[in-house]
Amino acid sequence: MKKISKNRRQDLIFQVLKGRDEEAALSAMDIENALKMEGVVVDLRTIRRDLTDLTDTHGLSSTESRPEKFYPAKDYELKYELHLNENTLQDLLIALNNLKFTSHDYFKNFSTEAETAIFSNLEPKVEEELRSSKNRYYFDYSTGGKPSNSNIKDFEKIMQAIRENKIITCTNESPYKDEEYNSRRRKFAPYVFILTSGIPYIIAEDQEDKVLKKLRMTRLKDVRHSTKSFTPNNFEEKLNLGNLIGGWGGISEDSENIEIICDDYMATYFRERVIHPSQKVSPITDKSFKIEITCALSSELSRLISSFGGHVEKVMPQRLNDEVKEIWESGLKKAA
Repeated sequence: MKKISKNRRQDLIFQVLKGRDEEAALSAMDIENALKMEGVVVDLRTIRRDLTDLTDTHGLSSTESRPEKFYPAKDYELKYELHLNENTLQDLLIALNNLKFTSHDYFKNFSTEAETAIFSNLEPKVEEELRSSKNRYYFDYSTGGKPSNSNIKDFEKIMQAIRENKIITCTNESPYKDEEYNSRRRKFAPYVFILTSGIPYIIAEDQEDKVLKKLRMTRLKDVRHSTKSFTPNNFEEKLNLGNLIGGWGGISEDSENIEIICDDYMATYFRERVIHPSQKVSPITDKSFKIEITCALSSELSRLISSFGGHVEKVMPQRLNDEVKEIWESGLKKAA
C-alpha cells in the first residue's frame, strides 16, 4: 500500500478500535497486525505516536496492564450506524475490492479504509465468515486494462472538486494532440464522474467555450482548485448518458440504431455479455442472428465488431460497416 497521510492513518487505527471495550482492547502490536491484514503496513513506533494523539483528540482509554491496550471512551458516539445483512455486506466487500484492484489506485486507500471500518464493527463470527470468503474472490483487469496510477494527487483533487462544485485548472495531456495543446492550462467545471470497466472519465464544461467534454482522468495533470465555484444546474438536459458505450459518445453524438447480422459464434458472445442496456440478440435462422444496439457510434465499437472477422455477415449503418471494413483491409495490407 502506498504511503498514506497522518490523518487517514489515524482514522484507520480508530476504525480498528471502534466498538471495543476494556476486555477487547488492543495493544499497539495488535493494531499493527490488524492493519497488516488489511494490506496497510505501519511502523510500530508510528502507531504508538498515533495512539498518543488519538488519546488527546478522540479520548481513547487504556488499560493499566502491560502491554498497554487501547479502546474508545464510553462517551464516544458513533457518527453513523448501518444495519446490513450478510449478503449485503458480502456484495459491498466485493464492490470495494473490485474498485481497489481493477480501477485507479486512488480508490485503493479509501476502499481499504471502508473495508476496515466494516470488519471492525462486525460480530466475530460474521467477521470470520466474510474474511474467509474474501480470500476466494479474484478480480482481473479485463481487456480494457487497469488505468495507470501516475496522477493520484490530481485524481484526488478532481474528486474533491466534483463534491464541492469547484472549477479546476489543469493540463490535458492527450496522446493525440501536439505539445502546444498539451502544455496549455485549461479550466473545467467537472459535472459527472464515469467509470467504464475500471477506466475513469469526467464530463466537464470547458470554461473557454462552455462546451461539455468527456475527459479521461488519467490524462489530467497538475490539477489545481480555482477560487471559483460553479452550480451544476440542469446539466442532465445537455447529456444523454444512455449513448455511452465503452467510454465513448454520450455528449453531442446522436444515438443510432445499429444492427449486426452474424453467426452463432458471435451471437453467443453477446448473449453472455451485455455491452449496452439497449442490446438485443434475436435469431433469424438456426445459424444466423441479429444483434441490435442503440447508442452513439464509436471507434471502440468498430474495433470490437471487426475482431470477430468472418463471423460478421453484415453491419448497419453504412458508416459503421465502412469503419469495420477499413480495419480489416488495413490489417490485411500489413500482413501482406
